[in-house]
Amino acid sequence: MALGSCYTCIKYLMFAFNFLFWLLGCAILGVGIWLRVDQNAAEFLKDSPKLEIIHTAAYVLIAIGFLIMVIGFLGCCGAIRENQCLLATFFLFLFIIFATLLGFGIWAAVARQNFKDITADMLKEGVEKYYEDSNQKAFMDTIQTSLNCCGHTAGNIDYNVVSGVPQSCLPDNYDKPCNDALYSWLESRLIIIAGIAIGIAVVMILGMIFSMVLCCAIRDTVA
Repeated sequence: MALGSCYTCIKYLMFAFNFLFWLLGCAILGVGIWLRVDQNAAEFLKDSPKLEIIHTAAYVLIAIGFLIMVIGFLGCCGAIRENQCLLATFFLFLFIIFATLLGFGIWAAVARQNFKDITADMLKEGVEKYYEDSNQKAFMDTIQTSLNCCGHTAGNIDYNVVSGVPQSCLPDNYDKPCNDALYSWLESRLIIIAGIAIGIAVVMILGMIFSMVLCCAIRDTVA
């Protein structure tokens, strides 16, 4: 099938785009796996189901990364073989993922304050029940040791209402409350996820434009 020189250029740009898209899928898959096996995240989640959002996001990234790899392969084949069906399938998949990422981005922006509130409530409960609940004790010890912090919002002073400052609070960290430290840790993971989502969205828009232009060019040539 003979395409004009301009459309032939788009065809090979489409192939190159989808190869990069496939590599992007590999990268997203890798980030998802990293978030899932991250040692600090594993320790925190073991002691606090409230942070399960990190694992949920990791599984979402793993699924999207794998799907993008498949879609990139379809796009490459559709461009090289000039197949309208493959290109249309490629466009449909891109649109579905784009809509999903858009919804996830809106949810993340709206729920940001909720993450801060969850962090504050979780640490407050951990301090208050430190000497009563072994799970809360394990959670706070993990947080305070891993993030080099102490207490909830006022450092070691938070433990004045219980039975004393725990050993996991080192003297050098007495004035460093865990509320800000834990939220910063959580926010850094969410920023990585949001940045990846934005990058994917931009790339997908270009992919949808290329696929539609090439599909129309093939249709006109057939006609």
